[in-house]
Amino acid sequence: MSLQISEESMLIVMSVYGGLVLVLCYDAIRVLRRIFYVGIVRIIIEDIIFWMVAAIFMFNIYLKYNYGRPRFFSIILTMGTMFAFEWFVGRKIIDVLALKIRKVIRIIVKPLKKIVKLIKLKIGTKKNLKKGKKKWHLKLKKEQPDD
Repeated sequence: MSLQISEESMLIVMSVYGGLVLVLCYDAIRVLRRIFYVGIVRIIIEDIIFWMVAAIFMFNIYLKYNYGRPRFFSIILTMGTMFAFEWFVGRKIIDVLALKIRKVIRIIVKPLKKIVKLIKLKIGTKKNLKKGKKKWHLKLKKEQPDD
C-alpha cells in the first residue's frame, strides 16, 4: 500500500473516531441537562463552548493526519458517524441513562437529607434553649416583688 493511501485511510479512521468522541461528549452533556434543570441561556453558552472545543479537536486531528486540510469526505464521515450513532444508539440511551443516574442520586441524597435534618434539629434546639434561658431570667426579674 502506498504512503498516500495509508494516510487517507488513517484520516478516514480518525474522522470516524473524532465523530464518535464528539457525539459521546455531547450525549454526556445532554444527559446532564436531563438530570439537572438548565435554562435556555445556559444551553446556548454550553453549546457555543462545546462546538468551539469540537472545532479545535477536529482541527488537531486534521492537522496531525492531513496537514491541517479538512477534506470534504472526512467532514462528511465525521458528521455521518455522529448522525448514525445518534440515530441508532444515542436516542435510546440518553433517557434511560438520565433516569438511572437520577435514581442513584436520590439513593445517595436521601440519607444525607436525614443527616442534615438531624444537624439542623440539634442546632435549632441549642438556639431554642439559649432563647428559653434568656426568657426564663426575664420572667424571674418581672415576678420578683419590688420592696
